[in-house]
Amino acid sequence: MPLKITSWNIEHSSRLIGNNLSHINEDRRNRVRNTVLDMNPDILCVIEGPKGEAGIISFAQDVLNGQWEPVLLRTDNQAPGDADPDYDINGTQWIWFLVKPAILNQCRLQSPAVWQSFVGYVSWNVHYWGSLKPERHKHYRHPQVLLVDIGQGHELEIIGQHMKSKINKKQIKRDDDGNIIGEYLNEALKARIKLATEARNIRTYIEARFEQTPMPAIFVMGDANDGPGQDYFENRYLYFDLISNLQGNIINADRFFNHALFDYPAALRWTAQYRDAILGIPASQNKLLIDHILMSQALVGDQLPLEVRAGAGFVEHQAYERANAGASASRKSSDHRPVSIILTER
Repeated sequence: MPLKITSWNIEHSSRLIGNNLSHINEDRRNRVRNTVLDMNPDILCVIEGPKGEAGIISFAQDVLNGQWEPVLLRTDNQAPGDADPDYDINGTQWIWFLVKPAILNQCRLQSPAVWQSFVGYVSWNVHYWGSLKPERHKHYRHPQVLLVDIGQGHELEIIGQHMKSKINKKQIKRDDDGNIIGEYLNEALKARIKLATEARNIRTYIEARFEQTPMPAIFVMGDANDGPGQDYFENRYLYFDLISNLQGNIINADRFFNHALFDYPAALRWTAQYRDAILGIPASQNKLLIDHILMSQALVGDQLPLEVRAGAGFVEHQAYERANAGASASRKSSDHRPVSIILTER
C-alpha cells in the first residue's frame, strides 16, 4: 500500500487544545482538523507542536479525534504521571510525529541521545567572523527521528527538524548607500550562522548513518526558517545556501539528497508569505519556500519495497485553501502550508 508523509508547521497549535477555547481558536481547530482530514496522511510531522507528551496527546484527541496517534519516547513501564523522557527540546514549539493507528506498531521514536552519540557531541563551537574565541551553540529544538518498518527488513528514517528562528527585533538602520548596518546586521548574521551550523549538524548525523548502512532510506523534513531576507544576507556576507548544507556534496552523489519539490511547478513551490522589511516586499508578493522535504538516493532506487516516483512531492495548497475559505488572518489554520510526499509500492 502507498505511504503518504506530510510535514506541517501548525502555528500556535497549543492554543487548539483543551476546553473553553475562544471563538477564534475553536474556528482554527476545526480548520486544522479539516485540513488534516482532507490531506489524509499516514504520517504527519507536526512542527510547532504542543509542549510535552500531555500536550500532543491532547492535540491528537481534541483536534484530530484520535484518528492519528502520537509516537512517543515513553516506555511501557512509565506511568502517565511520570516526567517526560528527554526529547531535548526547549521552549513551547515541539516536533512530533502523528501516525494512523494501523501503522503505530511499525513506528518508533529514536532518543536524541542516539543522535548525539552518532555525531559525537551535543553542542559545538561557532566562530563568528573568524574570531579565534568560539561561542557554543546547540539545537534549541533538537531534531526528532521516527523509524518506520516498511517490510522486507527495511526501515524508513524520518528526521523532523525546526531550525533556529531568525526573528530580529533590532531597529533596521542603513548607511548613505542603503546598506544595512549596526545591531540589526550583526543579529541577522549571527542567526544565519547558527542556522547553517544546525544544518551542518544534521548533515553530520546523516554522514554517520552512511557509515553504518550502505544506502539508508532517510527523509529530512520541516521548517528550515530560511525565509525573509535570505538573499540579501547570503549574497552579501555568507555565500552559502542553507538547503545545500543539508543536501550534501554532489561529488558524493550516492549521499546527495534530492528535494521532494524539485519537479513540482515553480509557481506553486512555496509554503508561506511574509512581509520582507529588508527588501521592502509586502507579504502578498513574497512567496517563500521554507518548509522542505529532502530524501536520500535509496528512496528513488530499486532496493526498497516503497519508492518515490516523479511528481510524488507537492505543497498541499488545495487542502489548505479549502479549509481556510472565508477565514480572516487570525482564523486561518496556520501561516504555513503543508508539504507532502507519497511513497508507492514497487
